[in-house]
Amino acid sequence: MKEWRYYMKKIGIIVIIMSVIVSLSLLKKKPEEEIVKKPSKEQIILEQNKEKYSKHIRFYNRILNIDKGLLYYFEDAGMDKKFKNIQNEEVVADIAIDKNFIDKLKELSESNEKKDDMDKKAEAIIPILEKMLPITDKMRTYYKNKEYTKDNYAKAQILHTELLACMDKYNQVTESYKEVFQKKSDEIKKLMIKDYDKRKQYITYNQFMFIEEGDQIIKEIHKQGLDASDFTTKGNAKKFKKLEEKMDKAFIKFEKSIKNTKQLGKEGYNPGDHSEFIQKANKFKQSVNVFIQRIEKKEKASHSSVSDSFFAQTEEGTPENVLANFNEVIKEHNKLLAKKTKK
Repeated sequence: MKEWRYYMKKIGIIVIIMSVIVSLSLLKKKPEEEIVKKPSKEQIILEQNKEKYSKHIRFYNRILNIDKGLLYYFEDAGMDKKFKNIQNEEVVADIAIDKNFIDKLKELSESNEKKDDMDKKAEAIIPILEKMLPITDKMRTYYKNKEYTKDNYAKAQILHTELLACMDKYNQVTESYKEVFQKKSDEIKKLMIKDYDKRKQYITYNQFMFIEEGDQIIKEIHKQGLDASDFTTKGNAKKFKKLEEKMDKAFIKFEKSIKNTKQLGKEGYNPGDHSEFIQKANKFKQSVNVFIQRIEKKEKASHSSVSDSFFAQTEEGTPENVLANFNEVIKEHNKLLAKKTKK
């Protein structure tokens, strides 16, 4: 079960990456601005990558949604060969594999455009998804119609066995794609940071730097392989404290920058626009602080959180809760950028 809980930790990346797609739209300048200033090297590279990267963002998010469905299913059914009979009849096997996603990947595969490594890794996912699609379709219908009440989970065992047989290959090809995508994502984010700095978008820059420091905490959680079941025994509080200190300093710098009303106007913001973001950021910071304290005090998560990642997301100070709160910060970040772009 440990390996599938790991996927839940990575779901935070969905919204982090989505911020890039919004940010790239900020590169559109008014005609009079284009006359005065030529685009920077960073803007040119970002614009060149915009269409392809946006496409892969959608692919990446779809894969993580599939991971989420698999996680919830295996938390109920178990990862053993023998299907674990589920007492709760309200079972939802909602694993988000569909023909539309496979067709989108095939469009990429059949395109005459020059393929890079990220394209090739995405293409490699097609065969296993095609194999899994009829299985997940049958599972969805089986549980939706509560057929298990009629056959005492006989078909559930068959479908469980078929799905398990796909997991090694699925993990192999999707992890390979994620690694390449993350590398590209890091390159894009570095370019964005440079671009904000060059254009003197100090508020947006400081906000982004706070998020980057928060992301380092999420990455450290991944690196240490922590979840609700083991974070108080395996977690290295000293490392997290150092990262928390950097994040807090970045947040103070951001808060200070939004007090400059002249700079707010220059970047297309109004006083008060960041209030919701600050509220979410403080909640995230609090969850990080509690997370570290729980590691230091060896305060274990509840049984519900250990056995079900859905509950772990709501229990303050678990790794899953830290990630859930970080997601909320990113959502507000995206909203601000979208609002700014419309002005």
